[in-house]
Amino acid sequence: MDLKNVTQVPTFLLMLFVLLGFIIGYVASFFGNAIFYLEQLNYLVIHGFYYELFTSIFITNSFIDFIFNFISLYILYLIFGARVGKHEYAIFILSGILGNIFSLYLYPPLTLSSGASGGIFGLLSFYTFYDFISGGTLGIYGLIFLVSVFGLSDLLFPNVDIFAHIGGIIGGIIYAVAYHFISHGRKIN
Repeated sequence: MDLKNVTQVPTFLLMLFVLLGFIIGYVASFFGNAIFYLEQLNYLVIHGFYYELFTSIFITNSFIDFIFNFISLYILYLIFGARVGKHEYAIFILSGILGNIFSLYLYPPLTLSSGASGGIFGLLSFYTFYDFISGGTLGIYGLIFLVSVFGLSDLLFPNVDIFAHIGGIIGGIIYAVAYHFISHGRKIN
């Protein structure tokens, strides 16, 4: 597969952005407090640095966070094959931002958080719930998988932003319901 084909698959492009975010975060960590202006420091967001709700989705200086997110995106691609195409970008970004908003309001002001897991949980919950409400074969098995991944990631990895995961899951569910109604021509009352 050549670079042009890779960039046409949303999941692979998101993986590339996560890689670039890790490189930027790693380099920024050598410049004093620079990382505080790229990752989400709740105190700064509260004081007007709203862009951190977006940049912190990609920027991290943690290799463990990077590799887990990178591999998770690849596994999502293997399971779902980027079935909804470019919608993956919107699901990922909106779920990631919603997860970051949950973190902003549910953690103390001096909390620093980063990583793509809110967006990843958004994609996973989107595919799971879209298949569930569309009468697909994933159904209950997808739900069990989602709960298992959520539980294991939050238990096995230290300093996990559980509220970002919950916000991401909710974002994916909201997108799945909206996508289902729009793609099936139904009106939402």
